[in-house]
Amino acid sequence: AGVGRMLRLYDIGRRKLLRKCENRHIPNLIADIKTVRQRIYVSDVQESVVCVKFKKRENQLIIFADDTNPRWITNSCILDYDTVAMSDKFGNVAVMRLPQSVTDDVDEDPTGNKALWDRG
Repeated sequence: AGVGRMLRLYDIGRRKLLRKCENRHIPNLIADIKTVRQRIYVSDVQESVVCVKFKKRENQLIIFADDTNPRWITNSCILDYDTVAMSDKFGNVAVMRLPQSVTDDVDEDPTGNKALWDRG
């Protein structure tokens, strides 16, 4: 769920929702969230798309990539595991694709180093 600038993951308890983890490092207000397997594409209102990986074992949301061009995203669509299409409020359409090396680094980190970004 997008709560302001925070990305939160909830689980269903017996009587209420239980917050499992959160990431507070999204630059601006979250506009759209799309998921593919353990990867989450988060669009914010001013800084474009941020790619987040959910590590189930560590119960962490880790930001591993973002778009270099600021865009005011209104909608996004996942094309495949590494590619997302987005549109902004000015009528522009852009496609962002992650390099294969970035995908491999996130899925399998041989060093065990979790400090890709500050934990949130």
